[in-house]
Amino acid sequence: MTYIKAVLQFITDYDFIILPVISLVLVCFGVINWTRNVYRKQNKKLTACARKIASYPHKTNQYATAMLPAEYKRQWRAYVNGKAEKPSLTFEFAPVKNSICLVRLFVLAAIVSVLYVVAFAFDLSRRDYLVFQIVFWLGFSLSMVVNKLLFIRKERKAKQIFARFVAELNRYADCSKDSGAEIEETVKKLQQLKKCEVSDAVLCKASSLLRDKGLNTDRSAAQQRKLNAALNGLLQSYSRSESL
Repeated sequence: MTYIKAVLQFITDYDFIILPVISLVLVCFGVINWTRNVYRKQNKKLTACARKIASYPHKTNQYATAMLPAEYKRQWRAYVNGKAEKPSLTFEFAPVKNSICLVRLFVLAAIVSVLYVVAFAFDLSRRDYLVFQIVFWLGFSLSMVVNKLLFIRKERKAKQIFARFVAELNRYADCSKDSGAEIEETVKKLQQLKKCEVSDAVLCKASSLLRDKGLNTDRSAAQQRKLNAALNGLLQSYSRSESL
């Protein structure tokens, strides 16, 4: 009992310092949580990756593997290893929990604030302590409501950035499908040229074919290997015909 009275006497004697400090802690608690954005890093990575893919679509797999957040890397692997026609059929928005900062500091301030209720019970003339409690907890409630509303807005923006990123992936998938069909056609034509007697004129046709269709499109590593194999076969046939 003596210890409690000593504590109450201390906070009463220095209430002109302690109460403003508690108020400042509440303000810092609110402002820091309002300005904090748990989607900030994710938004930056998705935006940067989408920009890279738009500039260098043939390196999409490289950028997705290196730049995406862990959750979206798993979704990218699922798309690559799966049979979905478009990334949008595999990708889904990964929500991030809105964790609260400065919880321990706020709890400490709240405990000290509650002590003033006890001080008011011992001295009913100090109604300002009771008023402070009402203002303090109303301020806390308002802070949490504002934090919730701001988080909803931040999450909405994060979903918009995610949607733009997936749209860029879909555009890449459509381009890859079109270029893939064109490259397959180029490979078939090179193989047909190989069946003929390979001469300088045939090589000129192959060079023109690669320039017009093969080299002006974005290619994956597998597509490039197909082109290289068809071209090497053609050059080998030309070498054999020259040696005869």
